[in-house]
Amino acid sequence: MLTVTALILSAAALVNGLPSTVPLQLHQGFWQGDFAVGSQTFSLTVDTGSFAILIKEGLYKPSATSQPTNISESIQFNGASQDGIAPALETVFFVRDDVSFGGVTVHDFHVGNITEGDDLPGDGVAGFSPPASYNEDLSNGQGLVETFCAEGQLSPCEFGIVLKTDGTGSVTFGALDESKIKGNITVLPAMANDSWQILNSTEADSPILVVDGKPFTHIVPTFDSGGPNLIGPLDQVRDLLTSVGYNITEQTNDHITVALGTYDCAREPARVGFSFPPSNEVHYINLEANVLNRTADGRVCTANILGTSTVDAPYWAIGQTWFQGRYVQHDLDNNTLSFADLA
Repeated sequence: MLTVTALILSAAALVNGLPSTVPLQLHQGFWQGDFAVGSQTFSLTVDTGSFAILIKEGLYKPSATSQPTNISESIQFNGASQDGIAPALETVFFVRDDVSFGGVTVHDFHVGNITEGDDLPGDGVAGFSPPASYNEDLSNGQGLVETFCAEGQLSPCEFGIVLKTDGTGSVTFGALDESKIKGNITVLPAMANDSWQILNSTEADSPILVVDGKPFTHIVPTFDSGGPNLIGPLDQVRDLLTSVGYNITEQTNDHITVALGTYDCAREPARVGFSFPPSNEVHYINLEANVLNRTADGRVCTANILGTSTVDAPYWAIGQTWFQGRYVQHDLDNNTLSFADLA
């Protein structure tokens, strides 16, 4: 396993300070990397659906480099468990501390110390989305990648999430490495704040959720590497699951209802993907990542699609299962997200 504080970098691999590639590990449905915070090292889920560094309850220990703040917040996550069902509500108090990733350190960075909340995968979350516009006090209004860029550690201000179908992956820094891809590159406009959400001027040119080759609905997607599922509005997911003959399993906890689809593993699963007008090409979830899990006897499969009452139409989150087999590039200078199939 990679240890951030001991990483040896070759000069040829540097992108103004950061290495070109930092490995990630797939653990219980989440892609995690090693981050040093103060004097500790944590395995954090790399999450393009959020922007803060959050350490799971009870793990963070103040060090000589940490300073308390008076900033606190409650943060809600969807799909925070391996099966994708459990939401997580966290009470967070922020401190200032040193944060290192890929051997590069930023100082005096806001780190969320979770003091009360639900379980999270690994040791917490490392947000890789743009800053949160609703509270620009956090991290001085910047996320970790933006801070790398502002401090001259990364130019151009871009990073990629490269997830293979064999359980290996990486974060890449700098411009997209075209030697690692094949086929066309799809480029999409994205929000400048809050998340890697796709922007479109009209419904007609918005992305389309496609099921077994047929358009299902226009959506406003967020690309979210930190979630295991495709997450959508409860009613739309119910309709989708019914349309392909899946059985629907629902549960309600703390006024949040979620729905999943199960089916006989012997049948061919429904293919779910997305098209991005004006192109008609459909980018499906890789078949090897199509099943979220199976029962111990291998007979009942659970699709990796989650419906939740916390999401309203037309908003959907495209989770890490769709990322597998792709190179997904995030450009903070131009506010674009692009992707292509891995070679």
